[in-house]
Amino acid sequence: MSRSKKDAKFLNMKLDREIYDLLEKFCDETGMTKTMATEKIMDQFFEKYFDRPEEERKIFR
Repeated sequence: MSRSKKDAKFLNMKLDREIYDLLEKFCDETGMTKTMATEKIMDQFFEKYFDRPEEERKIFR
């Protein structure tokens, strides 16, 4: 039985080498793919961000 395709979009980007190295180390230690790890990290970041009141979000830097 084949796996169903995930509804996804491609994202191409340049990462600072230090951040990429940390991502790679994280993936090596956890066994996650870079895609899985990036999705999980971004999901947690956005969840925290959008939990804040809208007035506080606008000053985020």
